[in-house]
Amino acid sequence: MAAIKKNKDEMSFMDHLEDLRWHLVRIVAVIILFSIVFLIYPDFIFDKIILAPKSPDFVTYKIFCDIGERFNIGGLCYTQLDYELFYLNLSSGFLFYIKIAFMAGFIFAFPYILWEIWRFVKPALHDNEKSNLGGVIIISTLLFYVGVFFGYFLMAPFSINFLATFSLSDQIENQFTFDSYLGILTGMVLWTGVIFEIPMVAYFLAKLGLLGREFLANNRKYAFIVSLVLAAIITPSGDAFSLFLVAMPLWILYEVSIVVVMVVEKRKLKQVD
Repeated sequence: MAAIKKNKDEMSFMDHLEDLRWHLVRIVAVIILFSIVFLIYPDFIFDKIILAPKSPDFVTYKIFCDIGERFNIGGLCYTQLDYELFYLNLSSGFLFYIKIAFMAGFIFAFPYILWEIWRFVKPALHDNEKSNLGGVIIISTLLFYVGVFFGYFLMAPFSINFLATFSLSDQIENQFTFDSYLGILTGMVLWTGVIFEIPMVAYFLAKLGLLGREFLANNRKYAFIVSLVLAAIITPSGDAFSLFLVAMPLWILYEVSIVVVMVVEKRKLKQVD
């Protein structure tokens, strides 16, 4: 611990590794702490969160059903989701219990993780960068949670419902393993949380001089194609509605990234003047 108290400008490589180790230890400890909270309330995390998109009473289905009825649009109401979930192994339930708790712990600890990263890199930054980094962490956290909520309330339920109700024959009964259901749900939630960080990635690349507004603006058409491809990869259902639901936010994030890079470039020009 003595090495951590040194002036970080005078720290050796090993001192930096020691410092990094303690940051990682604190991050893991906080994730475990949040995970324990979820381990205490398994009924809530499974019935109210994980399995909620399986119920016709899920808030997203109700909202879209109301929209369909108000504007006379068919196919937006899900009154029955007819499929069963099961385990293949005796230990599966317990393992999923631990896995989901740690995943939830990571999601809720995300702001603290960013704060620890900020504390680690702070000594190497200039004064103006230190003052800006606090805002960057706040925005990064908001973007991550917006992506998580977008994946949970929009992408996951419609994709799960499409895949669960898709059938090749009436002679085939819809039964799925819980791990396949969980994989789609958690994968979409975490991936959309990460993907919504695109503007922040653009910010840091612009700060490093590796990305410019002109480059992004000139490649809008390719970005649109990439958005469609990513949407097709993220949404296993592959239907037009799901593709649109994912591609549009990706496109908006790209446009936001252009604005972010433009702001960074203007600030750089002011510093030069």
